[in-house]
Order: sequence, then C-alpha cells, then structure tokens
Amino acid sequence: MAPHVIRLAEIDERRFINACRHGLVHLTWHRVTVRFGRDEFRRLARLLSRSSEPPGRFRDGEMGVICSHQECEVELGPLSLTLSLAEFYALNQAAQEAVERLDEILDSGVWDQQEEDAPRSILDRLRQHSFSDN
Repeated sequence: MAPHVIRLAEIDERRFINACRHGLVHLTWHRVTVRFGRDEFRRLARLLSRSSEPPGRFRDGEMGVICSHQECEVELGPLSLTLSLAEFYALNQAAQEAVERLDEILDSGVWDQQEEDAPRSILDRLRQHSFSDN
C-alpha cells in the first residue's frame, strides 16, 4: 500500500516539503507548516523561480516575494517568511525538486488506488478503536 505522506524535498530535518494523498503539499519551515493545494504549490514554485535573481518584487495572487541584495520576504497570504538569500535559494531549490518529485508520484498512479483498510472519516477512526471497559 502506498504511504499516506511522502517527503518531496528536504533542506534539513526542520525544513522540508511533504505531500499527502489528499491533495495537499505541506511546507514545513522550522515550527511552521503551511499547507497548499497541489496547483497552488506549483504556483509558489514558479513564483520562487521567477524571483531567484534579486533584487525585485514578484506577485502571484496572495503570494509574493520581495528580495533585496541581503534577504527575501516570502509572503504566503497572511504569513510572511523573512529569509537570508541562502535560505531563499535553498527554499527555491527544494520547491523545484518537490514539484518534480510530486509530478513523478502522480504520474506513477501510486495514490490513484483507494486505501483498503483506512477509515473514511474521523468518526470512523474513533469507532475503529475500542476503548477500555474501565
């Protein structure tokens, strides 16, 4: 059976990008995880790629990148990450790698099959586990 979550790219153990079979891409940056739909994450990756030559201002809907010669601010809706240029380049590289890996996974069809034994809802999951009689 295919895993529910797959690591798409990793900068280190506290900065990485995962995808789940439910269509979300999870960008974890230290203590924060931002979730994107697959197409929205692809838009973010394109935005990061377009803005990889600082300085400049780039925008795509609610996402934006403002780069100087020393740092970049990545705006993700109401959330903003201020990154050194090295961190920004690492994020950009990870995002490009993640999109490539995501496309490989989706093309393979590994998530096209239904989970055989997985409950469909949180209530089903709670009903699945028996509680102590005590």
